[in-house]
Amino acid sequence: MNYTEYHNEVRLIAEDVYKLALEAHPEDRDEQDEFVYERVNEVVDGHMWVIYYSYNLSVLQHTANPEAYQDIYSNEDLGSIVSEHGLGGLHSTIVYFAMVADINEAIYDTANKMEM
Repeated sequence: MNYTEYHNEVRLIAEDVYKLALEAHPEDRDEQDEFVYERVNEVVDGHMWVIYYSYNLSVLQHTANPEAYQDIYSNEDLGSIVSEHGLGGLHSTIVYFAMVADINEAIYDTANKMEM
């Protein structure tokens, strides 16, 4: 994977999720936000770049948010992840939060473009 491929995938996911949220809840911004939150987490949780360790380090090279996990996990938590799941588990966790943050930023950009 390269920079362009990563950011294109993030943008496509963001556009898809945003459009689905608008279709599902056209008049309710709170429901749209909840839909986006749930859908982004589902998509990222099942994305091959999170699941397969061989992609993890590539994502970390291209993400704009490599430290997004720090909002959730302490150093002690990270140590527990390594103990239970090894470095691969740690990398997947970091990538998960990085991708969620990148996609959320892309959704914000998509929403702003559509409002113009």
